[in-house]
Amino acid sequence: MELRPLGRSGLRVSALTLGTMNFGADWHGIGAIGEAEASSLLDLALERGVNLIDTADVYGRGASEEMLGRLLSRGGRRGRVLLATKVCGRMVPQDASTEGLSARWIARALDDSLRRLRTDRVDLYMAHAPDPFTPIEETLAAFDRAARAGKVRAVGVSNFSGAEFSRARAAAGRGGWAVPAFDQVQYSLACRGPERDLVPAMLTAEAALLAWSPLAGGLLSGKYALPGASGRRADPEAFPPVRAAAGAALVEVLRRAAVLDAQSPAQAALGWLLGKPFVASAVVGARTRAQLEETLCARPLSPRAAELLDRASRVCATE
Repeated sequence: MELRPLGRSGLRVSALTLGTMNFGADWHGIGAIGEAEASSLLDLALERGVNLIDTADVYGRGASEEMLGRLLSRGGRRGRVLLATKVCGRMVPQDASTEGLSARWIARALDDSLRRLRTDRVDLYMAHAPDPFTPIEETLAAFDRAARAGKVRAVGVSNFSGAEFSRARAAAGRGGWAVPAFDQVQYSLACRGPERDLVPAMLTAEAALLAWSPLAGGLLSGKYALPGASGRRADPEAFPPVRAAAGAALVEVLRRAAVLDAQSPAQAALGWLLGKPFVASAVVGARTRAQLEETLCARPLSPRAAELLDRASRVCATE
């Protein structure tokens, strides 16, 4: 699998990342998988050249990290991967002191993550979302201390807008702290909002975009019903939000583009992302080996198929 630079961090990440939000936890209703299934998926990803594994402390409030830590501690797996985790989400539902990006909480949360993951460092550590109650300078200084202590190799953010990302980088430069090298955001054919302000900021800074939900919660696999119909996306709160008519039109064009390149719709949706030079990696999850086998076979699209999807998704995508 192709390895791509993670901004200017010095790390190179696989074009596809294994996401572990469903390891041991039914987080946001996506459905949990057990340890045997998770182990099988991890082995398949490693066999196919995936070198980046993504989790977060808040997934299952520690359950994902705990399962992943057990799996990585076996058979020399930890030495074969770059490990990413996040901080910000509330870990104890009734305790507001167990969330955010304060220096106090970052220090505690990182040590808790390292313990659950059974490792002495994480390769990518990121703020899971902006914290309006903590100055970004406090957060960045705490990240820098963790990096200097050898607990973190590269720092970044997740779900920051272009303006927020640029402010964070500027503050890190002023403070002499580790500069965020990447932003992990929702980006797909069905969600092209980052192209407005984040992508230009990243190109200027030579930073990297990590794309989460590259299949729009399964919509772009072409296998699930759209909002308004029965099935997985019948709930009006289904994630991510997609207007039914626009979603249906996009999936129909996606199917045509997939035929052009002899790929499945899911592979074509990922192939469109892989053709974007600012995307370092797309985070894919799976419940079965068959699902992961399919997505790991994705490849960049031909110019004709990519242009077809570019035009269609400009009309259909949400912000």
